[in-house]
Amino acid sequence: MRHDRQLELIRRLQKHQEEGSTAYAPETFRNELTAYTDPARAEREREIFFRQRPLPFGLSGRLAEPGDYVTDNIDGNPLLITRDRGGVVHAFLNVCRHRGMRLVQEQGPARLRSMVCPYHQWTYGLDGELRNVPRSETFEELDMASRGLVALPCEVRGGLIWVQAEGEMDLDAHLAGLGADLDLFDMPGFQFCASNVRTVDCNWKLIQDAFLDGYHVVRLHKNTVGAFFPDSMAESDQVGDHIRSAVARNEIFDAPGLAEEALDIRHHATYSYTVFPNAVLVFHPDYTSIISLFPKSAAQTVFAHTMLPPHARKSAEETGHSARYLLPEQVESYIRSRGLYS
Repeated sequence: MRHDRQLELIRRLQKHQEEGSTAYAPETFRNELTAYTDPARAEREREIFFRQRPLPFGLSGRLAEPGDYVTDNIDGNPLLITRDRGGVVHAFLNVCRHRGMRLVQEQGPARLRSMVCPYHQWTYGLDGELRNVPRSETFEELDMASRGLVALPCEVRGGLIWVQAEGEMDLDAHLAGLGADLDLFDMPGFQFCASNVRTVDCNWKLIQDAFLDGYHVVRLHKNTVGAFFPDSMAESDQVGDHIRSAVARNEIFDAPGLAEEALDIRHHATYSYTVFPNAVLVFHPDYTSIISLFPKSAAQTVFAHTMLPPHARKSAEETGHSARYLLPEQVESYIRSRGLYS
């Protein structure tokens, strides 16, 4: 598969390296403080961006077999994602249709043969259909066909599971061609390693901003990963509502004169994709990160990081090595420096 757009960003980085320059915005942009603090604005963002847009909910390979499931939430609503016996991935509200009990109590991932409500043992298939009601004769007007789990729009694309809380999902329009990039980086070929979820006392956009800023890397991270990058050498472009970014690694200095087929989009630069509204995909040289942000309020965000190596961890030593990257160092330092841990 060709990677012309990624190579174009590397060529721009090479030009900066040759000229000793960097990329500038057309003008200085000053963001009002209320963009991060106004509760009314935060509620509008949640309604428009987080309920009426497709959101990625992790790697589809995490649900490898029929009966595999994960539980999550979407803007406070409990979410249950399953793979049925035909291999189809579904997203449901994790709520029994009888009395509103949380249907699957355990946190995923795990495997089920069916879903049984712990309250009255109404039983649902992996496809969400209501299969059994104890003492069904006492429910005279019960139409079991219409009492399946409430399904949400759900689709697998680029190795990721996409779910939308409200309305009809048009994933093609939302991705605007981004799926080709995900295929290029072989997202379906990666393996789930581990995830870390925490609540952070800050606005979700403050964390998102960290990934759009190449200016801080060699300064904030001078004792760690900053040594791998030249100063402020980054380029980006827009894909629909999403942003494709490339930050030059020191290996960019070896790139002049190399043929296009010798340029490595993981070796010469670190690519990151800001997937509107709430996700960042970072393609490190030896693993991939998925960062997801879910605002609880203007001042509080659920931060989730999932680490995806290109193959399953084969040893305790390899797993330990991976665990060091469970929260990306650049975000860890950023959050700690601002005292944002809850």
